[in-house]
Amino acid sequence: MSQIHTLLLRLEGPMQSWGYRSRFDYRDTALEPTRSGVIGLLCAAMGIARGEPISCFDHIRMGVRVDKEGRPERDYHTALDVIKADGSGTETVQSWRDYLADASFTVGLEATDKVLLDRIAKALQSPEWLLYLGRKSFSLAAPPFLDLKPGGLEKNLRSGEGKRLVLENHSGERTQHDWPLCFGGRRFKPRSLHVLFDGKGENK
Repeated sequence: MSQIHTLLLRLEGPMQSWGYRSRFDYRDTALEPTRSGVIGLLCAAMGIARGEPISCFDHIRMGVRVDKEGRPERDYHTALDVIKADGSGTETVQSWRDYLADASFTVGLEATDKVLLDRIAKALQSPEWLLYLGRKSFSLAAPPFLDLKPGGLEKNLRSGEGKRLVLENHSGERTQHDWPLCFGGRRFKPRSLHVLFDGKGENK
């Protein structure tokens, strides 16, 4: 039986945005990194272009430890002289974009395929393309790679300090539509999440 390993990443920066329900004039953010956002970061590190297959990540289970809760903020934008959909002229378009300020997360990627995890770890240390925290203007405050350890998510993410853990779980109490099937076609499916506070018992 193959041994499980967990790759640990640190995602920390002045601003982060992890949208999963964004629509045209409003771009939201989750309170922790989404699967689509993390897989997108891995694709950038490995040089996987938009539209290329990403099924190699399907057998990775993801979890997040919230080391520092971000402060939700909102930017207001206007764009002048935008052509109307019916071509009848131009208009001013308003948009609102949410982000998290001063957040810090530890992300765990669990798999039995250690070769793949090794490839990801190597790419994160010498990425093909620029890495960012959900938006191209949101840079990382520190290199993302932390460690590659034996064992699963729970073992490697628990700190004993009562921090919030968000773990993929088939029977989770929360559903989020952020499992990427294809970035080129912007196709996603839902995933189930279980939330607990480590060191203080399970909780929603």
